[in-house]
Amino acid sequence: MAPRKKNGTLRRGLSSNSSEEEHNYLRSLNDYQARVRRRESIRNCKNVAEYDLEQKIELETKIKEGSARLLAAARHPAQCLEAARALFTSSKRMFTYMIELEHQRRDASLKTITSESKGKLSISDLRFPLMWKDSDHFKNRGDYRRFAIFCIVRVGAEVHDTSLLFPIDRKQTDISFPDVLLFHNVSAEFELSLEVYSHILQEDLSIASTPRKIRRTIHSSISKTVGRTFAATLRDEYVSNKAPQFELMAYAKMTLDDTDGDIRSHELILNNFANKVHTLPLFGHFCCRLAVQPYYIDKEVCAGFAIVNSQRCWIRLQGFQLQAWKSKKCLEKLQTPVCIICINKKTIVRQSKAVKNQLRIINYINGNEKRDIVELYSNEDVQKWFEQLTMCIKENAKWKHTVITVQQIPNCENSNEDTNIQ
Repeated sequence: MAPRKKNGTLRRGLSSNSSEEEHNYLRSLNDYQARVRRRESIRNCKNVAEYDLEQKIELETKIKEGSARLLAAARHPAQCLEAARALFTSSKRMFTYMIELEHQRRDASLKTITSESKGKLSISDLRFPLMWKDSDHFKNRGDYRRFAIFCIVRVGAEVHDTSLLFPIDRKQTDISFPDVLLFHNVSAEFELSLEVYSHILQEDLSIASTPRKIRRTIHSSISKTVGRTFAATLRDEYVSNKAPQFELMAYAKMTLDDTDGDIRSHELILNNFANKVHTLPLFGHFCCRLAVQPYYIDKEVCAGFAIVNSQRCWIRLQGFQLQAWKSKKCLEKLQTPVCIICINKKTIVRQSKAVKNQLRIINYINGNEKRDIVELYSNEDVQKWFEQLTMCIKENAKWKHTVITVQQIPNCENSNEDTNIQ
């Protein structure tokens, strides 16, 4: 009996070691994913001069090498999927960076320049409805396919990816991503490209997921043990010979006109596939919250003393408003301005020819003309304020509805970033 106990203890020890090894591998994989997320802040840092495109390409090369090693060593389907997705998204980023780098080399004037017409863009609350057959969803039978899904979102040379969701099957009526993706230094003429990628999970090669008639045939012809061995062989052959491949299921293009403070529905263009088995049952629309906020809104453009409508004030141009206080101390004490002049795309600013160092700001409110007179202390001040007010009017016209109702942007730099990284 003693040897049996020893063998049993040995088997339990081996099982425990195997479980611990698997746990350590998964922990290492999670740590790698977290570090990839942390690198997002490096890829898309606001100070572009610190990390130019060549450095970003070098960074993606290192991430690709790490992803390839993880993929080669992965033994669990989840590990394969995450490593394959990291490898896929790094390739996408490298391709985007190389195109941008080629453009910059072709024309030196395309170098990144800090412009007044920039803003911050976010996309969140992504939800894609699915079209399963009624019998598949309500009766939970028929379509046994399961998918792994994620999205890639690009604005210019900035590329983000969502988390990977799996398994997605007939039980789900829609796909909801928890991610909040942020883009910095976005122009008013931006075009956001959203792509939906999916991979059909090969776990469905097991007997449990085969159609009824085929399952009955297998049960009647081979034993359960042989059936399990057959399915396992197919899975092992797939994993060893081919990494998970993600296919583009659908895509969408969005611009400034599609932005809103609330969740809206948008058109989704579906790709046609000859093999319908690998096609994700998407609908022709999806929902998301696409919000943008021009940097101009929070920026103090200009400030100084002036005489507004015959009253000496401290004035400040910010948030498409010219605000006036009795003194600078009143502003520092956060007191209410004594005068607020709105600046929009219909505002007219003129330099007075009759009176020296005077600006006239004309607005139309409910069809009635309203004039405000701003007197400055030097010709230099007049030129400075005239240029800034003119620029403010142009910015208001560029950003359209987004300056009328301010759209809130999440404070987090990247919702996918792991806060537990040391």
